[in-house]
Amino acid sequence: MSGFLKHILFTCFIILCLNTELVFSFNSNKFLTIKSQPVLEEKNTIFHNNEHIITNQTISEIKKSQILLVIIITFFVCGFLFLIYHLKKVRIINQQLEKYSKENEFLIRETNHRVNNNLQLISLLISETLRKKQSEENKKDFIRLQAKVDSIALLHRYLYTSNNVNTVNLKKYLTEVKNNFSPVEYEQKLKVNLEIDTIEIQSDYAMYIGLLITELVINSIKHAFDKTQEKIIQIKLIKEEKGVIFDYQDNGKNAIDKTIQPKLVNQLCQQLLVNSIIETQNGFHLNFKLNL
Repeated sequence: MSGFLKHILFTCFIILCLNTELVFSFNSNKFLTIKSQPVLEEKNTIFHNNEHIITNQTISEIKKSQILLVIIITFFVCGFLFLIYHLKKVRIINQQLEKYSKENEFLIRETNHRVNNNLQLISLLISETLRKKQSEENKKDFIRLQAKVDSIALLHRYLYTSNNVNTVNLKKYLTEVKNNFSPVEYEQKLKVNLEIDTIEIQSDYAMYIGLLITELVINSIKHAFDKTQEKIIQIKLIKEEKGVIFDYQDNGKNAIDKTIQPKLVNQLCQQLLVNSIIETQNGFHLNFKLNL
């Protein structure tokens, strides 16, 4: 009986001990829960605050990006509109310039046409005067004058018929100048050799070169040749980089080893802004380089 009671008491003690641990455990869990609840609430509050701060920062950055994008788009639109306005203005100016250029070309062509007609009339008057003159010396003077007038008239006729009123094809122009001497070549038994590269040159330069060749040929016919000798004139215009080499030479015996300084030839060379060299070892020889 006492053993049974002991057994019951031992069992109750064990249950009591177990209940005490369970109560302690429960109380401990409850304590931890109660204790951790403010911490969790504090963390949640911090998270929400941080989230609110991040959200405000993101919204602020988005607004700044939008404002910057609007500024960039506005800048490009304004630049595009300005470019269109500028191109339109340039096109209008170019159209006006083209119109003025065409009007100017027409006026220049008309001027060249009238000058050519007037010079041809002068040439006809000189020819009529030549038929009436008896003196040989007077005839030569008028022939010289007529050749120069014809040379200038050829240039104006060339400019009138050409598409470009500012430049001249020197080879074509000087070939026509040389053809003007065909009657004189036949009469004087003269041979004129022309060697010219294809050169586009300003009309003013072309006129001076045409007059220069005309004057040189006339001087050679008048002064250089002996009556019994073969008469040859060689004219070369060779194109070089940034310039033209002009070379004129006759084989006249009367000019050998003489000092010759033709006044009109020197004046024409001055107009061309060249330094000419004259030699007379084997006849009259003049050369220079014309810078273009």
